[in-house]
Amino acid sequence: MVNEIEELKKRLEQYEQNGAAKLYYSLNRKANEMADLLNKHNLGTMGIEDPKDKTFDRLKIIWNDATNLGTAIKGLGEVAGITNDEEKDVNKKPFVDTIAQSRQ
Repeated sequence: MVNEIEELKKRLEQYEQNGAAKLYYSLNRKANEMADLLNKHNLGTMGIEDPKDKTFDRLKIIWNDATNLGTAIKGLGEVAGITNDEEKDVNKKPFVDTIAQSRQ
Protein backbone atom coordinates (compact mmCIF):
# COMPACT_ATOMS: atom_id res chain seq x y z
CA MET A 1 0.00 0.00 0.00
CA VAL A 2 2.81 2.43 0.91
CA ASN A 3 4.67 1.60 -2.33
CA GLU A 4 1.50 2.18 -4.32
CA ILE A 5 1.00 5.59 -2.71
CA GLU A 6 4.60 6.57 -3.43
CA GLU A 7 4.22 5.44 -7.06
CA LEU A 8 1.04 7.48 -7.41
CA LYS A 9 2.78 10.54 -5.94
CA LYS A 10 5.59 10.18 -8.48
CA ARG A 11 3.10 9.90 -11.32
CA LEU A 12 1.22 12.98 -10.07
CA GLU A 13 4.48 14.97 -9.98
CA GLN A 14 4.88 14.25 -13.70
CA TYR A 15 1.65 16.13 -14.39
CA GLU A 16 2.74 19.05 -12.25
CA GLN A 17 5.86 19.64 -14.33
CA ASN A 18 6.12 21.74 -17.45
CA GLY A 19 6.15 18.94 -20.03
CA ALA A 20 6.97 21.27 -22.93
CA ALA A 21 10.06 22.53 -21.10
CA LYS A 22 11.11 19.01 -20.18
CA LEU A 23 10.73 17.93 -23.81
CA TYR A 24 12.68 21.01 -24.97
CA TYR A 25 15.69 20.11 -22.83
CA SER A 26 15.48 16.44 -23.81
CA LEU A 27 15.38 17.24 -27.54
CA ASN A 28 18.18 19.77 -27.12
CA ARG A 29 20.35 17.04 -25.55
CA LYS A 30 19.49 14.72 -28.46
CA ALA A 31 20.44 17.43 -30.95
CA ASN A 32 23.82 17.72 -29.20
CA GLU A 33 24.27 13.95 -29.38
CA MET A 34 23.40 14.04 -33.08
CA ALA A 35 25.95 16.80 -33.68
CA ASP A 36 28.62 14.84 -31.79
CA LEU A 37 27.84 11.76 -33.87
CA LEU A 38 28.02 13.70 -37.14
CA ASN A 39 31.27 15.39 -36.08
CA LYS A 40 32.78 12.02 -35.20
CA HIS A 41 32.72 10.96 -38.86
CA ASN A 42 34.77 12.41 -41.68
CA LEU A 43 32.99 11.87 -44.99
CA GLY A 44 36.29 12.14 -46.86
CA THR A 45 37.76 9.15 -45.06
CA MET A 46 34.57 7.13 -44.74
CA GLY A 47 34.65 3.80 -46.53
CA ILE A 48 31.59 4.18 -48.74
CA GLU A 49 32.78 1.53 -51.20
CA ASP A 50 31.61 -1.32 -48.98
CA PRO A 51 27.89 -1.86 -49.75
CA LYS A 52 27.42 -3.55 -46.38
CA ASP A 53 28.58 -0.45 -44.48
CA LYS A 54 25.46 1.59 -43.77
CA THR A 55 27.19 4.34 -41.78
CA PHE A 56 26.78 6.98 -44.50
CA ASP A 57 23.07 6.14 -44.94
CA ARG A 58 22.46 6.41 -41.21
CA LEU A 59 24.29 9.73 -40.98
CA LYS A 60 22.26 11.02 -43.91
CA ILE A 61 19.05 10.23 -42.01
CA ILE A 62 20.33 12.25 -39.06
CA TRP A 63 21.22 15.34 -41.06
CA ASN A 64 18.01 15.16 -43.07
CA ASP A 65 16.01 15.32 -39.83
CA ALA A 66 18.16 18.02 -38.24
CA THR A 67 16.13 20.97 -39.58
CA ASN A 68 12.84 19.53 -38.32
CA LEU A 69 14.37 18.84 -34.94
CA GLY A 70 15.81 22.35 -34.73
CA THR A 71 12.44 23.87 -35.63
CA ALA A 72 10.71 21.73 -32.99
CA ILE A 73 13.24 22.72 -30.33
CA LYS A 74 12.88 26.41 -31.16
CA GLY A 75 9.08 26.21 -31.07
CA LEU A 76 9.05 24.34 -27.77
CA GLY A 77 11.46 26.88 -26.30
CA GLU A 78 9.11 29.71 -27.20
CA VAL A 79 5.95 27.94 -26.02
CA ALA A 80 7.51 26.77 -22.76
CA GLY A 81 9.10 30.12 -21.95
CA ILE A 82 12.59 28.66 -21.65
CA THR A 83 14.97 30.66 -19.44
CA ASN A 84 17.96 28.29 -19.76
CA ASP A 85 17.49 27.24 -16.14
CA GLU A 86 16.35 23.66 -16.69
CA GLU A 87 15.30 22.91 -13.13
CA LYS A 88 13.29 26.12 -12.85
CA ASP A 89 11.71 25.71 -16.29
CA VAL A 90 10.72 22.05 -15.83
CA ASN A 91 9.37 22.53 -12.33
CA LYS A 92 7.35 25.60 -13.24
CA LYS A 93 3.68 24.70 -12.92
CA PRO A 94 2.45 25.11 -16.50
CA PHE A 95 -1.16 26.00 -15.76
CA VAL A 96 -0.93 27.93 -12.49
CA ASP A 97 -0.65 31.37 -14.15
CA THR A 98 -3.47 30.60 -16.57
CA ILE A 99 -5.81 29.47 -13.79
CA ALA A 100 -4.92 32.47 -11.60
CA GLN A 101 -5.55 34.88 -14.46
CA SER A 102 -8.93 33.31 -15.27
CA ARG A 103 -10.13 33.84 -11.67
CA GLN A 104 -9.41 37.57 -11.69
